[in-house]
Amino acid sequence: MKKRTKIIIAVSILLLIAIIGIFCLAVYLDKKIGVNIVTVVNTYDNRMVYAAVATERGINYPLNDVIIKDLNLNEMDESNVQIGNYIYLYINEDNTGFYCNSTNYYCRVESINENSIYVKIPEFSFYSLNAEEINIKDINGKKISVSDLKFGDNIKVVNIWPDVIPAVAETYQGYSSNKIYDVKRIMIVEPNQETIEKLENRNMMAIKNAVIVGVNENSLYVVDSENQDLLYEVSFTNEGNIGFEQGQEVTIYFNGKVGSSDINGVSAIEYVGKIEIKDGNKQLISNDVLKRFYTSYDNVNINIDNLTNTGLKLTVTDNNNIKYEFKNKFYLSKNVAEKSEQTAVEKDNGSIIIFPGEGDKWQELSRISDNAENTGTAEIVDENATRWTIDWSNIYGTLGSGEYRFVLGNAGDNPNDFTTNGYDKEIISVKFTIDDNGQVVDDEVNKGY
Repeated sequence: MKKRTKIIIAVSILLLIAIIGIFCLAVYLDKKIGVNIVTVVNTYDNRMVYAAVATERGINYPLNDVIIKDLNLNEMDESNVQIGNYIYLYINEDNTGFYCNSTNYYCRVESINENSIYVKIPEFSFYSLNAEEINIKDINGKKISVSDLKFGDNIKVVNIWPDVIPAVAETYQGYSSNKIYDVKRIMIVEPNQETIEKLENRNMMAIKNAVIVGVNENSLYVVDSENQDLLYEVSFTNEGNIGFEQGQEVTIYFNGKVGSSDINGVSAIEYVGKIEIKDGNKQLISNDVLKRFYTSYDNVNINIDNLTNTGLKLTVTDNNNIKYEFKNKFYLSKNVAEKSEQTAVEKDNGSIIIFPGEGDKWQELSRISDNAENTGTAEIVDENATRWTIDWSNIYGTLGSGEYRFVLGNAGDNPNDFTTNGYDKEIISVKFTIDDNGQVVDDEVNKGY
């Protein structure tokens, strides 16, 4: 065989080996480098891509903790429920740490016995990735840009990190989001219609019945129909205000996630799929609920007219339309903490550990009389102002030196408990210090805490 022929054969064999090696390497890389099939839900600034994988969360609930409803929200007996049925599960008090209580959740029945029901609720894993200056191709292999990606596109994302993607402190529509790092290639693949359908309905998976407390420019204030301790601010859908009025009963469809609002003790429902107004008479809203939204301590002014070691006189001016109701009852507490400064301790390795000093420790004063009531007199100055006169000498005696806290209002049995259900109680608190001469040398007024 001629030398030239041998060389050609050897080169051909080497090329074949190289081709096989490249193919095997590509398969290896496709498996080992990090390949993720996700569905596009949004793009931003021709740079960021938000995507998701539709999943289901399995939860087992005791039957005595839930109410089973059909798809028309009519209650049904568990004996009529079959495996595979799609139902709504009313969860009054949820202990999974995942879902909002007093809410109906759309789910599929997996199993049911005399004690419990096991269901799967639609859930989503969300991702974010930086697609700036990378290779993006459509389903035909044509190069496209981030702006060409649209909701529902199934994309294959190749990155140089492993398949286990580290979580970051980022959310998308109330869901925790994972970050896909160092993206090298994106290609649109065949769509998954089931995933797209689940994503399209993600803001319809939970239903809450509520009563409108107030209507804002882009949101509602509502109270849960079955638990008036649960208050929410609810974002409008794209339909906007469809004729909302105070007292109307509404059904709110949302994604099951509830965050916090700017109002203390009020939660926020932001990702709403639909709001339906129920037919029927309007409901009356209690003043206690209205106060939570429309009454603010910013509209209350307090002036200390006189403060001594035996009592005080103060004027409360409340300019709210719905007034606070400061009950005619007061308490006196003393700071009994042994104040200590923070200390720094150096360890053998040179590191420093800081130990904080003891903080305030308030304890109600002992009473010198069990017969006297700790109430004051209230004098109406005008429609907004009330002057309170308090004499505590027959209850607590004349105060010696120390740091004290006076609490007026409905503090209940514990004068140091200043909140109820997440919002401030209707109280006024005055901190003050008395020196060794029996003189007040410092005072501070607080409202609602």
